Amino acid sequence: MNNTDNILIMENIHKSFGDLEVLKGIDLTVKRGEVVAVIGPSGGGKSTLLRCATTLENIDSGKIVIAGDTLCDMQGGKIKYATKDQLRHIRSRFGLVFQNFNLFPHFSVRRNITESLIHVLGKSKDEADQICDDLLAKMDIKDKADSYPCNLSGGQQQRVSIARALAADPDIIFFDEPTSALDPELTKGVLEVIKSIAAEHMTMVIVTHEMMFARDVADRIVFMDGGVIVEEGPAFELVSNPKQQRTKEFLAGY
Repeated sequence: MNNTDNILIMENIHKSFGDLEVLKGIDLTVKRGEVVAVIGPSGGGKSTLLRCATTLENIDSGKIVIAGDTLCDMQGGKIKYATKDQLRHIRSRFGLVFQNFNLFPHFSVRRNITESLIHVLGKSKDEADQICDDLLAKMDIKDKADSYPCNLSGGQQQRVSIARALAADPDIIFFDEPTSALDPELTKGVLEVIKSIAAEHMTMVIVTHEMMFARDVADRIVFMDGGVIVEEGPAFELVSNPKQQRTKEFLAGY
């Protein structure tokens, strides 16, 4: 792992879809071991910011550095991304958990977790299997290794997604509304899993609408609306005593 204190640096990030400017000059830094929750109304730019950080969307301008490696930067007034090999390396340094699980339906749970360990990271089958078994035990679904996603509950599928994100020993994990597809009972279990990972000082950025979870688990909360960061600060403080009127209005609904 890279020893830099800042695992994620996003500077002056702009992103538009056609005429709609979704990100309007975002600056965000996340330190090693820090848990940052990103909250805000739908359409405020939260998920787009996360998608830009994880290379699912290309930014129009700005700079992104992950675990000390530059993902993209401005050169001659235009955005320039890292080379294909550099991108492959950078992508190996982060994990991503989607709201809709994104598991391979034709792969068993074990293969969903071990496939990239073997074929991308070059680990032996025995080593990959051991990593898989350890993580499934941690997720309390060790008996599901040979099951297929269609035979799992939504909560179990999301635990598999989290295990897959952890498998490569990333520097940072991004969560995009990890419980939005789950009912309240399953949500509680998945949030407990994320809470336990946070307790191990895993660096995380969590886009969430679970305000009390964000307050209790995150070190810092970032409130976004209209493509800008309206307010950010220590999690408990921001939820309990927001400074900006827009933040107060948003949190009043919870």
